[in-house]
Amino acid sequence: MIMRSSDTFWRSRQVFLGIAFCAFLMGGWSLYQGANAAGLSQTDRSEIEKFLGTGVVGKAVAEAPAVEGSTLFPEKGRTETFTFTGGDQKGKSQKETFEKIKKDEFGATGRLEQGEASIDYLTRDKDGNILVVAEQNTKKGIVSRFAPAEPAFIPGLSPGDSKSFKIDVKVYDLTDTKDVTHKGTLNVIYDYVGVYEVTVPAGSYQAALIKTTYQGEVGPASVKDTQYRFLAHGVGVVAMIEKKDISAMLVYHDHSKYGKVLEKVE
Repeated sequence: MIMRSSDTFWRSRQVFLGIAFCAFLMGGWSLYQGANAAGLSQTDRSEIEKFLGTGVVGKAVAEAPAVEGSTLFPEKGRTETFTFTGGDQKGKSQKETFEKIKKDEFGATGRLEQGEASIDYLTRDKDGNILVVAEQNTKKGIVSRFAPAEPAFIPGLSPGDSKSFKIDVKVYDLTDTKDVTHKGTLNVIYDYVGVYEVTVPAGSYQAALIKTTYQGEVGPASVKDTQYRFLAHGVGVVAMIEKKDISAMLVYHDHSKYGKVLEKVE
């Protein structure tokens, strides 16, 4: 078996999974409402401006409307287009399509396609958390499974709240999903930083900033990364900064990132 496995892990952080947030937030759950927003650290501000550009993220907002699932769950699916603002794809566009599915072998009830190569499988637990149970890189022929499932969205948090998770990762070849090619453990810290004014091609929003930090070992290499996602009421992810692909980092030693912003919702 070729040592390329952990090939798809970072793909699912893209996202968040822009549409995944939109598509799965179920009625009544909220992320923020009437909460004070914390200021960005200089490190975070520099990283955001480097990959999203200046003028995208503005000042902190003291109060903002709640993100409620009843307005975000598209029963018939949803397609969004993002524009890359940083990285080697800068200036190009990517479509992301979400659809509900019957519970599959991964335990997922939703499917998110990001471009032509990546598929994320998601579910929602009894507490309203949106979880990534598996992800697939079609071009590389790899599928990664997470236990417990990785949280993509945690409702009911306030700015400054933080949660930590330890996740086991197993990577399989699509030709034999019983054969583990790589495995490892990730420590994940999920921080709700605050609410900010965000301006992208699709419009201007008051968006919650979720900062996720990953550290651990999967397969032959160490994993360490910080990613950012801005989530707006009624829309979902409007801007994000993500790792290009775990295969690039682990196999090709390419640690490049990219930024992308919401262009339109179809």
